[in-house]
Amino acid sequence: MKQYPKIFYPNIPLNHEGLIDFDSYKTGMTENYFEYKLEKYFKGHIKTNKVIDNGWKYPYQPDFILYYQKYNLCIDIEIDEPYAMGSHKPIHLNDEKRNNFFLSKGWHIIRFAEEHICRYPDLCCKMISEFIRFTTGESIWIEGMEDFKDIPDISAWTKNDAEEMANKSYRNDYLTLLQNIVKQNPQISIIADGIFLNSQISEAQSLYKDIWPEKELFEKAKVSLLLKELLRYSSHFQNLEVIEGKIYIELRIYISTYHSIYNYTFDSDLIYLGNYIINVYYIRTENLICFEIDDYIINNNIRNVLLIADDPAYPNLISNWNNREIVLMRKKNDTHMPMDLRYIDSSFPSGIAIGLEQFEL
Repeated sequence: MKQYPKIFYPNIPLNHEGLIDFDSYKTGMTENYFEYKLEKYFKGHIKTNKVIDNGWKYPYQPDFILYYQKYNLCIDIEIDEPYAMGSHKPIHLNDEKRNNFFLSKGWHIIRFAEEHICRYPDLCCKMISEFIRFTTGESIWIEGMEDFKDIPDISAWTKNDAEEMANKSYRNDYLTLLQNIVKQNPQISIIADGIFLNSQISEAQSLYKDIWPEKELFEKAKVSLLLKELLRYSSHFQNLEVIEGKIYIELRIYISTYHSIYNYTFDSDLIYLGNYIINVYYIRTENLICFEIDDYIINNNIRNVLLIADDPAYPNLISNWNNREIVLMRKKNDTHMPMDLRYIDSSFPSGIAIGLEQFEL
């Protein structure tokens, strides 16, 4: 194959040969970052540090395994680098023997170039989602990613290409992107209940459909506009740390597998707005969103929370978020949420909640 991503299909059903832990498994910064992304999109279906138990002393080690039991689907997800960082030796010039091993076990294989993972991690997840839909007919994984552009192709390298990349330290160009993202913990976590957010966007679309054509409205209702509106409230957080003039933020939108969020336009997974650097995650979950959010805040000791939600389950949960700075975005009228917290009103018009008021009529 001349281009990445590379996809390989087996000719036999999946062999249920067991997986075992492999102690000498090694991961780098790219793998750690992409694992974080994969876990958000495909929670409960990603396995790492596992190998096929076939008695080999040095077995093939998948970077990631996606196992979807419902359809007996096992995918070997690989990240290919053009050369070794230390020796600068060209690598991944011919993985045919390794590929054939997994294909002989009934596994599917998706190989991404390392540059894909660094520059387009969410587009990689979209491609995996499309692959699952094509293979199984299951559409829940792709839902919510329709507006992502398609992942661009990257040419597979020859030995000469890899040597030239090594001489130019080409990998450093895109690895720097990851270093800027992963080395800092977010100072603010903007956490959205996708059901509530979807209802706000649906309401806004019904209000504005006579002003803008549907396609134009979708172009305007983007996550970056929502963030511009929300970031005006960052001054509410008293202990906000500024690192080298930058404030690092994460936006986590939780989407139930039982609900649609077609109405939202996902325009980026990494957004730069002035002094803010925002990493965006879209998290599909089969569990109740409110409990997913509660677990994340408690288990990760999140301190500054801007919560976009309005549901009767949240007040009891919020009462346990002690010693945290909390700002709510909720409806002022007919609300289930506490009245004594600082909040952003999304009551009317809903377009304000997604930044539509910034445009001239």
